[in-house]
Amino acid sequence: MKDFGKKLKVARQETEMSQRSLGLALGLSDKTISSYESSRSYPNLEVLCKISEILEKPIEYFISSNKEVKISEILKSIDRKQSEIIDDIKVIRDMLK
Repeated sequence: MKDFGKKLKVARQETEMSQRSLGLALGLSDKTISSYESSRSYPNLEVLCKISEILEKPIEYFISSNKEVKISEILKSIDRKQSEIIDDIKVIRDMLK
């Protein structure tokens, strides 16, 4: 969670929300949001879920390291490629019948 604050700030800014407006949407103060962004404190799971929903980012975005996210993306890509290969094999089999 060491990068949580940075990721929160980036996601908030991408949606053009102020700390105050995010805090209001969460029922929290702008000081609490500031505390999250500076990694002085962290939200509980319920608040994290609300942040994820409001900022339209998956929870993993906030809690995963870049390395974990990249590995996850690579695995998803491999799964898609594997599925495509299986489909191609089925087409070739049908052509050989």
